[in-house]
Amino acid sequence: MNTATPAQTSDWPLSGQGERVLLPQPLLANLAGHPLTKAFHPLAFGYYPRASGHRMTRRRPADDIVIYCVDGCASVSLGEQRASVRAGDLLYLPAGQPHSYEADPRQPWSLFWMHLGGADAVLQLRQLFGRQSLLHPGLHERLISDFRALLDSTRGSHQLPAYLHAANLCRALLSYAALLLSQPREARSGLDIEALHLHMQSRINERLTLEDMAALAGQPSRYQFIRHYRAHTGQTPVKAFLHMKVARACYLLETSRLPVAGIAQQLGFDDPYYFSRLFRKATGVSPAQYRKQGMARPPEDD
Repeated sequence: MNTATPAQTSDWPLSGQGERVLLPQPLLANLAGHPLTKAFHPLAFGYYPRASGHRMTRRRPADDIVIYCVDGCASVSLGEQRASVRAGDLLYLPAGQPHSYEADPRQPWSLFWMHLGGADAVLQLRQLFGRQSLLHPGLHERLISDFRALLDSTRGSHQLPAYLHAANLCRALLSYAALLLSQPREARSGLDIEALHLHMQSRINERLTLEDMAALAGQPSRYQFIRHYRAHTGQTPVKAFLHMKVARACYLLETSRLPVAGIAQQLGFDDPYYFSRLFRKATGVSPAQYRKQGMARPPEDD
């Protein structure tokens, strides 16, 4: 892989939520020479939601590309092979091998993507994909959140440390996908994470127990429920529900004038001090500090 050439990304017009990050040439040169990233680093990455009209043909692709489809579908040609890519699929398009792809006109795919380079990029990708180009880890909140973290890691920054971190996130994404794929298929099936999370969000003002969440997921055994949920997301359902509450609290602190005690009550916490301790543990600051650090206008009665 020659990192001296710009990444060959598609020119699909970005929507309001779409993102495309192309690393500038001086930064690529630094990554290619840095001991932490010279073996493996990103050239470009992004997110295309409902990419209607998205198509690309590369006769001599210079980049190794990984695509994670999170919605819809697309058709892909890789050499003589033809495949349909659907939500939950992880696609590898090797450098040097001609390929083309096109979003389904009725159900266009939504995709996270990475162009990757480095001295060991091909070796590391082959460790994950072997002789396959398409893997099926499924839809996993942890993978999606890690891709979003990758996009967030360099937002507004062209400093080398941000991109060193981005390179580490790219590696972590692939290693986590490998971990998911190593799980027995039974442990990764039978649980509709998206539907469960919708239920949890709709009852975010309540104090759901583990038994409550297992019942919402249609899982008769709470122990199997924990095991299945962790296989999908990398964390426990109780921790995930608390993170949802903290995320909602951040939104309310940023956008409302409710006092901290009122926000705690809205989220099902009778004790605002207990809520504040949980918030600090998750974010590193208290709710009052979060509000005062310029993330939101403080309410008049604070």
